[in-house]
Amino acid sequence: MYFSSNVLHLELYTDKKDVELEETVEAVLTGQGLYYDKSEVWIESERLYEVLYEMEV
Repeated sequence: MYFSSNVLHLELYTDKKDVELEETVEAVLTGQGLYYDKSEVWIESERLYEVLYEMEV
């Protein structure tokens, strides 16, 4: 195998939009040298926000 990588999904669930918490998570990831893709969705059935951070580790 020439190259191996794993994809890590970090999911953050909150009942209201929490920008401060998202910034804290992002600061930790960036501080550890992790580059990530971020997406966000409102889950109506659960009445929760999901913020998904995807990265290769």
